[in-house]
Amino acid sequence: MQMGTERIASPALEAFIDRTIELAKARGYIPTIFIGMRRQYGTLEAIERLVQTGDIQSGFKRLAQLGLADWTIEAAVTKFTNEFSRHARECAEWRLEQLHQKRTR
Repeated sequence: MQMGTERIASPALEAFIDRTIELAKARGYIPTIFIGMRRQYGTLEAIERLVQTGDIQSGFKRLAQLGLADWTIEAAVTKFTNEFSRHARECAEWRLEQLHQKRTR
């Protein structure tokens, strides 16, 4: 979905991210960096930027530790694939694969 040059996230993606933040807060973790980036760039751009950085993000690690791996922004990218770039999808899939490998070792 395009509106000018800013891409707008679907209502379903926005709801998924809102729920992610609620679940994290309920477990004592507030993803302040992501919340700030989401406010500054919008949901899609914030997620694209974060999943494409070289480092595995602290928020991803923290959510995984809290049993919320299915609620990470990486999981959102794999659930809402048509909203993200191919590169973002590849990065998200790689991170989730690393997590899975770590769990099965």
